Formats: sequence, C-alpha cells, structure tokens
Amino acid sequence: MKYGQLIIAVVLLTVVSITPAYAGKMSFGVKAGLNMSNVSGTPEGWDDSIEWKAGITGGAFLNYAINKNFSLQPEILYTQKGFGSKLFDDIDILEIDLTLSLDYFELPVLAKYAFSADKKFRPTLFAGPSFAYCFGSELAVSWWLFSGDVDFSSLTHVTDFGIVLGGGFDYVLSGGILVFDARFTYGFTKVILSGDFEINGDTRTIAEDDFKNYGLSFMLGYVF
Repeated sequence: MKYGQLIIAVVLLTVVSITPAYAGKMSFGVKAGLNMSNVSGTPEGWDDSIEWKAGITGGAFLNYAINKNFSLQPEILYTQKGFGSKLFDDIDILEIDLTLSLDYFELPVLAKYAFSADKKFRPTLFAGPSFAYCFGSELAVSWWLFSGDVDFSSLTHVTDFGIVLGGGFDYVLSGGILVFDARFTYGFTKVILSGDFEINGDTRTIAEDDFKNYGLSFMLGYVF
C-alpha cells in the first residue's frame, strides 16, 4: 500500500472515531513530546563526533480494544530527526560543524498490552512496525566565519521502515485517559544517498553511508 493511501486510511479512521462508537471498542487521542535522534552505521572514526539531536514529535492515534488488556493502536505522527557531527577540513585545521535535520510523517501500527486493566493506573507495553515519509531534509554547515543551510532532500531517502518498542502507562480520569509513553524506534533504511551538493558555491560529493535512524521519544497524551 502506498504511503498516501496509508495516511488517508488513518485520517478516515480518525473521523470515524469522533462519531459514536461501541463503548470500550474504539477511542481517539492526541499526544506530543520530545524526540532524541541519532544514526547508526557511522564510518570508522566518526563515533566520537556524532551527536544526538533533540526535536519535537506528536500527532493523533486510534486505539481499538480487542479485549480489556490487548488493543491495536495506529498512529500518525510528525517527528523531527537527524544528528550532529564535528569534522575537520582536509588539512585538519578548521573544525566543521554539521547538523542534518529531517522532518518525517510516521505511521506506527502498535500492538498494546495494558496491565491492571480494571485499575485507574495501567502500566502498558507496546511494539510494532513503523512506516515513515521524509518531507524535509536540511544540512546546516558552520566553520570559521561561514555558516549556511543546504537543501539535502535530493540526497535523502524519502521513505523509512522501522520497528517501535516501548512502554508507559494509562491513567483514567473522570473525562478521559491520561497517557504517557517512552519508546525506542529503529529504522532499517539507509538515510543518505550518494551524490553532489553545494556549500557556498563549492561542489562536494558524498558517498552513500550506512546511516540508519534510531532514537528515543517521550510523549504525554490524552484519550477522549
């Protein structure tokens, strides 16, 4: 199924969830929080120079209860990813700061298990696949007196497929449910393609590396 069709399907499910539904079967919620991202598969010698990048994440989700403990939860999220790095020029004099910023729409489909389902406080575990579409990619470059931003979209894979593992809790309130989740996401698609790009009028070449997205997210949300 194409990513556009997946987005449409999630949106339609969201609309359906707003209409009256069987109690305990389907619910709708929103969430937002912090995403800390990085990349694996860095070339030898880069490990000490790769830095985590902080960003925001958030969106909407549906929860369809199979029984009182187990449910399926498709989500649609906006997530900022990327990483930072410090490199040196050809003669190892000038330090070059690089920050790759990536904007994604993510579509996780999670299997969720809630403990103590009859209590107000319910610890949860969840896991599932995640499909992502990259709609923005920018490389920020800074060294000495120069700084600038480079459109990196032509050298970035548009799609990513990964897996999500996490846990958290649901807390039942009088009008809804407060939710918190902490998750680890790992992508299986290489982030960067081979090609040329320009910095301050100079053409640079990058060879395809084995960079793959991974990160930690912490989100607080509410189920209506």
